Formats: sequence, C-alpha cells, structure tokens
Amino acid sequence: MYDFLRGTVVSLDPSGRLALDVNGVGYALRVSEQTRRTIPIDGRPVTLHVRLQVKEDDLVLFGFADQGERAAFDLLLSVQGVGPAVALSVLSHLGVAELRRGLTVRDVKAFTAVKGVGTKTAERIVLELADKAERLPGSAPTGEAGRPGPAAAALSEAQRALIVLGYGAKEAADVLAKVHRADASAEEMVRAALVALR
Repeated sequence: MYDFLRGTVVSLDPSGRLALDVNGVGYALRVSEQTRRTIPIDGRPVTLHVRLQVKEDDLVLFGFADQGERAAFDLLLSVQGVGPAVALSVLSHLGVAELRRGLTVRDVKAFTAVKGVGTKTAERIVLELADKAERLPGSAPTGEAGRPGPAAAALSEAQRALIVLGYGAKEAADVLAKVHRADASAEEMVRAALVALR
C-alpha cells in the first residue's frame, strides 16, 4: 500500500517512535536505532521507506532509512516466530551489514545478544536465513571506496585460509563464528580456530 513517505519530523523519541508530517498529515512510525541515528530533526525533509503491518486491532507503519534495511526486515519476518518487534530489535542491535555477516558465518551468539531473542529463536533465524543472506545488500561493513572494512576483510581471509587447509566452508564458518573478535587479525582468528577444531 505504501512504498515511502517524504516529510519533516515532528517528534522522535529514543525508543524509535517517530511522527512524520507529510503535507499536513501526521504519520506515526516505528524505526530501528540504526535509522533513528540518520534522521535529521532540524526541519529538513526526510524520506523513509515504509512497511505497513496489519494486526487484528491496529495498523502499524515501520520506517527504514533505505530499501536494504526494509528488505532485511521482510526477510526476518519470514522466520516462524519472529514478529515485527523482534525484527526491529535485531536491526536496531545489529544493522544490515552485521546481520548479513551473522547469517553468513552462522553466528547464533550475535542473535542471542539481541534483546527479546532467545537461543531457540536465534537458532531458527540462522537456520532459516543463512542461505538467504546474499539477498541482503552489502557483504560486509565497508570502508572507503566500498571496500570491506578491516574486521570483515580479516574474517573473510581467515575463512579462506581454513578452506585452503582442508576444512569445509560450513565448518570454517561455524568455528569462526565462535572465535571471531572484531579486533583480531586473520592470522589470530585462524590460530584460535585451529585450537577450537582440535
């Protein structure tokens, strides 16, 4: 029904509730923490890609900074037991790039760290969406000129190294999900992974 709304922000609270004035009509939207940080509150127009959720007794509009975040929201909703509140919580905590990374390396811990996501739900998200991660834009957080950031590049290099050493792609991804640290080099992650694989 709605694809996007363009207007000015009337109010925006820390919980992500936003009121948007579109030509004199006020729309109430829920936004993720990632989107909330990008929204100008100085009267400049803002465009939000939206998704309307219909409940038995309510209509709820969710707003997203870009189409990629909306696609991630839709993908999360395809998982049994994941509703709009949980999907928005995942996006608030992880963002699209980290969501994609978590799915690619099957990092269940990344999802259990999200408020409202238990172990079973996290496992279900990873199980059902790991093979669909490529539908999300961007393979990793990017640095200048669209290149992968250092942490993502190190993780990718470590995974390739483990595959060269004879481990399967899934086995490498699983063990790296357990030992991954944002500040670790590829070499450090490979060493930690080899210890974990013994």
